[in-house]
Amino acid sequence: MATIAALPLRRVDIARTSTAVPLIVGLAGTLLSWFGSGWDVSWHRMFGRDTFWSTPHLFIYVGVALWGVAALIATATALAGRPIRGRALVLGPLRAELGLALIGIGALVTIMAGPFDNLWHSLFGRDVDIWSPPHLAGIAGGAIGLLGWVAATARGVFPIDDRLRRLLRLFTLGNLCAISVFALNFYYVTSVAREAFFYPLLVSALVPATLAIATIALPGRWAATSAALAYTVIALLGYGLLAASGWRPPAFPSLVLAGALAIDLLRARGGRAAHPLALGLGFAVAFVAAELARMLLFAPPVPTSALGGAEPRLTALFFQYYEQAVARPWLSLWPLGAAALGAPLAAASWLVGRWIAVPLAEDLHSEALANP
Repeated sequence: MATIAALPLRRVDIARTSTAVPLIVGLAGTLLSWFGSGWDVSWHRMFGRDTFWSTPHLFIYVGVALWGVAALIATATALAGRPIRGRALVLGPLRAELGLALIGIGALVTIMAGPFDNLWHSLFGRDVDIWSPPHLAGIAGGAIGLLGWVAATARGVFPIDDRLRRLLRLFTLGNLCAISVFALNFYYVTSVAREAFFYPLLVSALVPATLAIATIALPGRWAATSAALAYTVIALLGYGLLAASGWRPPAFPSLVLAGALAIDLLRARGGRAAHPLALGLGFAVAFVAAELARMLLFAPPVPTSALGGAEPRLTALFFQYYEQAVARPWLSLWPLGAAALGAPLAAASWLVGRWIAVPLAEDLHSEALANP
């Protein structure tokens, strides 16, 4: 009888362990791809474009492949009879948790961007710009996968403590902010290129969406600030690892923390102060003011050709960005224009983030939906 009674308990333990495997595999993949992405930028700046099989690329694609493995494990166990925990995504005979399915889709998009990138180079030569179609496809795949992790860390999907679940969500949201900043092209690579108009507009258009997702995924007064702080810590960690290893780190993290803090303070006041346009204005003004102070107090050095990278085209593009920074200085009216035009962009980004977040999270609090 004791042996028979132990069987259900063992099955529960096995089920809990198998449910946690995709989380462990996916987390390892996130760490590998995060490190590889930052290293890849430094690699290009120091050596120019290398083969597809460069070491940073291997980190990126092995990490993303582990995302795919995590999604496959979840799908296979669900097909074998494991109950779906949380919202499900069903595609014909395939079914899995929505978050884990999105992780698999994101991994597929990112991995397919690899051969697309090689084909692009064979047709048009080596590019020196993050804004090429294959790179943008890879960024989109990474964003889809991270959104999947937001959904996959809902209560009940993985058998983990609630504090750990919240920490994993913070890590995911910080990386979602990081991938938005990575998409800023040379504004991510070097601070001397961060001119006073287009750079703040891009940040206002991209980052508030993640902060809005955070206010639903992490209900509480300081949700947006927590997500921005997580990004800042993650970015500083990557910055320090590369710099200490003798590699050229990317630019110092964007001061999105200032904009996030403004959003949370306005949300706490409620009423008209929490209207999307007010939140957008608060983010844009606070971010522009923080970047203005930083550029005045810690102005980056005047560049030399050595800062542009190993390839002549990379150096030329770098100085093109620098010329724009000279033409749109921070001590001018350009920051005022950036704050004014950035406000509606930030408001629109905020609304998009809220729209994306609602179907992703199963554990939404009613107050998170009631307050914008």
